[in-house]
Amino acid sequence: MELRTAARTVFAPVALLAALTACSGSPAPAPAPAPASSSSSAAPVKEQVPDRQPHTLVLNATGSGSLKQITYTLDGVTKETGQVKMPWRQSLTVPADGKPHQWTLEITYSGASGQVDMYSVVDGKESVHTASGGHGNVTGSASIGGSVEG
Repeated sequence: MELRTAARTVFAPVALLAALTACSGSPAPAPAPAPASSSSSAAPVKEQVPDRQPHTLVLNATGSGSLKQITYTLDGVTKETGQVKMPWRQSLTVPADGKPHQWTLEITYSGASGQVDMYSVVDGKESVHTASGGHGNVTGSASIGGSVEG
């Protein structure tokens, strides 16, 4: 038994000393600084952003017969046509500036019965659609409008 008691007496303080040394709380060494680049005075690299592309707005009037007049507007600039046969189509370019661009399409019709479809297509996708018409000697007008984000 004396050997066991002697071993505990010697071993316990050694184990305690090892534990205290391991948990001494001394600070970890500071990480080595990153090596300086050869062009330290160069400006940071700017990420390339693709340029915006203008949008294509196509105004359409389809049906049978002819229209007395067509008026279309983009951003307050108005254009008019005289009498036109359908189908009618006008392609407009909308600037890619991040701003909303307002447009309208107005038609005036008279004469024999029929139906007129008006619709817009923005970058290949239909966006606004309406129809107008009637039977007999028909006179009237119709309009559509919208906005395209530039």
